[in-house]
Amino acid sequence: MNLPPTSAASAGECGNCGTQKGWVLHHVRLRGIHRRLCTSCVLRLHPAYFCPSCFVLYDSPPPHTSRRVSCSSCSSFAHPHCVKSLQLSQSPYLCPPCADSNFSFFDVTDHVIDKKLALALLCATRIASASMAKAVLVARSEAERRVREAVVAKKRAREALEHVASFEKEKLRKKEKQLLQQSMKIEVEKSESAAPI
Repeated sequence: MNLPPTSAASAGECGNCGTQKGWVLHHVRLRGIHRRLCTSCVLRLHPAYFCPSCFVLYDSPPPHTSRRVSCSSCSSFAHPHCVKSLQLSQSPYLCPPCADSNFSFFDVTDHVIDKKLALALLCATRIASASMAKAVLVARSEAERRVREAVVAKKRAREALEHVASFEKEKLRKKEKQLLQQSMKIEVEKSESAAPI
């Protein structure tokens, strides 16, 4: 269940499933939105990034098709040696979250973490870290773009102000010329009226 990203999640609440048990929340940028997610939701929302059995994080591309078992329901890939032979005999293969809708990657009881939960936590932390590193790059490029736009806007504003200033100077010069012509006309009229006929 995905809650809308605008829903206000409290400090100890997962922004996806809404669980209050998520005492470890990861900061993740998901589809352009910064969210705080529990470990299980980080892993559920990034199924192609890791093996759901051993929690090995895949580098850029997932393993070659000959060295992976694909889930028929999602984009998850598991190592063939991690998948139990019983699960392989079942056709098609379903990863643990697809096989069981109530499955949780990180079901902690009494704040005790065993090795498997520690691997899940580490995997989710690495995914969240990579997500935030990408978010930093996106934010940096967005800031640089806005700086470039601000420089162009500042230049245009300066040019507009210079144009207005030159227009006002021209307007003032014309007005001064008119006043000078009027004063000269008045002087001529005074001198003509003062001259004897």
